Amino acid sequence: MSYRNPEYNLGSSKPLINREQNYVLDRKLLTVHSEDRDVTKWPNSNTFEIMVPEQLLNVQSMRLIQATMPSNFFVFANDYQNTMMQFTIGGVKETITIQEGTYTACQLSRELTSKMNAATNSDASFNVFYDEVKSKFWFGHTDLSFNLDFDQQLIYEFSNCEQPIVWTNHSKWGLPYYLGFQKKVYKSVNDLNGLSFDYICPTNVSTSTASDITHYIEAPLSFTINGETCIYMEIDKYNSYDELYPYNESSREMFGNNAYSGKVNAAFAKIPIRSYNENIYDSRTIFLVNMVHYDPPLERLARLKFKFRFHDGRLVNFQNFPFDFTIEFNSLRDEIPKKYTVRIPAYVI
Repeated sequence: MSYRNPEYNLGSSKPLINREQNYVLDRKLLTVHSEDRDVTKWPNSNTFEIMVPEQLLNVQSMRLIQATMPSNFFVFANDYQNTMMQFTIGGVKETITIQEGTYTACQLSRELTSKMNAATNSDASFNVFYDEVKSKFWFGHTDLSFNLDFDQQLIYEFSNCEQPIVWTNHSKWGLPYYLGFQKKVYKSVNDLNGLSFDYICPTNVSTSTASDITHYIEAPLSFTINGETCIYMEIDKYNSYDELYPYNESSREMFGNNAYSGKVNAAFAKIPIRSYNENIYDSRTIFLVNMVHYDPPLERLARLKFKFRFHDGRLVNFQNFPFDFTIEFNSLRDEIPKKYTVRIPAYVI
């Protein structure tokens, strides 16, 4: 005798009952510190790989839920290709290199003044000022005309060979960009009346110094020395962020005046790094918005390879400052359905 029921797979006297798939979402947190990496294999903390303590199975989603990053990043570093500049005076071309680090406008103007005078073996003929009102740098000389040669690429020797070349970028292509200049040769203006800023108090020492300047160049744009605002965190094979590429002059020439492009699955998370206080470290948990879902779930996850970079591809120079972050994994685990009968005791109001 054949039994038929439309709700089951029938056709025999022993019908097959559909098996219901029941899963419970299992949450696992992994905390990672930069000092956990194998420093012999990964000397730079901007790129390293780890093995998870326990293999994760059927990973349905993952996200970065916490990141504590240093807030005092170097803005100027050799690996960032923004510590060198060239100028010509008396028919001689000179190249100077500023110290790596983070500057205020006043500190940077003094650094440039000192380096330019040292390069020309002069006492105080070169002077670099910053205009607080316009946020611009002024380069001046007391006696001779000079040029700022910002039209040529300078060659850097990297400590990390994976750093991209930034010269062809529209922004952050070198030290002159941060000072407010473009890729041009700038010739000094001759003015025997000297250089002065009316808003500066007459008793200020820099006023008398500026009045001795007879040849000067004003930056056409305001300076930008605050550095980056965010870090992109990549996890090899598990990225989900789509990202546009910065405008690049070389790609415009390569693709026929079309430099507008991007990359799919370029990053895993975007971490804000701008600090508004004097703290060395700053937790960014509340600003993290990233969740990556996988369908079908990842069968097995045993290792993770991280990379930390800026938007233009430059790897972050952490300068040996430690950092840490936490990743959440949500896995599907088979579960046998359980039916509970719960009795609620009577109570008197």
